[in-house]
Amino acid sequence: MKRTFVLFLIMMLLCTGIAAAEDTQLRGYIKGQGYKFVQFGTYPYDRKGNVEPVLWRVLELQDERMLLLSEYVIDMQQVIFESDKKIIEDHSYRRITDYVESDLYPWMNTVALDTLLGDSVMRNALIEEPGGGKFFIMTDEQFMNPAYGFPPAKMGEHPARTASPTPYAKSRGVYEHSNGKSPYWVNFVKNEVDYKLQIVGYDGHMSMGAYTRTNIGLRPSVRLDMSMLEVVSGAGTRKDPFILEYTGAADTVDVSGEEVE
Repeated sequence: MKRTFVLFLIMMLLCTGIAAAEDTQLRGYIKGQGYKFVQFGTYPYDRKGNVEPVLWRVLELQDERMLLLSEYVIDMQQVIFESDKKIIEDHSYRRITDYVESDLYPWMNTVALDTLLGDSVMRNALIEEPGGGKFFIMTDEQFMNPAYGFPPAKMGEHPARTASPTPYAKSRGVYEHSNGKSPYWVNFVKNEVDYKLQIVGYDGHMSMGAYTRTNIGLRPSVRLDMSMLEVVSGAGTRKDPFILEYTGAADTVDVSGEEVE
C-alpha cells in the first residue's frame, strides 16, 4: 500500500513537471491558463519620459504570426488633432468614415512607431495589420473575441479588458479611475456623420469618445513574423517575460520599414 502511494506521488510529480515544462513555451491565450508575456521595443515609462521595455501579452500565435497587446495604457493622443476650444465644443472638426482617415493612424505609424523601435532591425518583423498599420489599435471585434480572453459583450463590467496607465501616460493627461484603470481607444467608427470613436472604459465596458478627447489612452498592438525572431530568455510570465532576438536575414532597416542590404 505504501509503495503504491509512493508510485502515485512520483507519477503526479512527473505529470506536474511535464505540464510546467509545456507552459514555458511561447503560445497564445488559453482559457484556464491565461496569457504569456513578451518584451518588445521600448517606450517612455516614467513621468520624466525615461524609456523602459514594453510589456505585451500574447493574444494569438498561429502560423508563425504573433498578435501582441500592450499590458498597459502607454500614451495619450487625440484621434483628430485639434486644439481650438471652440471647434472642439461645437464638434465642428472633420468627420471620418474609417480609422485610417484619422490623424491618429499616421501618428501611430510614424512618431509612435519610431519611439517604440527607432531604427532597430526588429522593425523587419512587423506585419501590416489591415486597417491599422504596423503599430495599431485593435478593433471592437478583436476586443470581444473570447479566443483572446475577452468577453463577447460590450456593456457591463469586464475586468479582462481593463488596463492600468503607465506613469508617463498619466503625465500626458490620461484619465485614471479610482480603480487604477484607464480608458483607451478602439478601432471602430460607429457612424460616419458622428464625431466619436469607440473606447474601452475604465471598467472594461465599450462606449464612444469624441475624436478630440485628450484623456483617452493608447493601448497599442503589433503583429510579429516569428520566422524572423526567437525567444532567447525569460519564462513568459508578467514578471519574467520572454525576450526576443532578431534572426532574420537583413541586419539593418530604414525608418520606413524597408530592408536595407
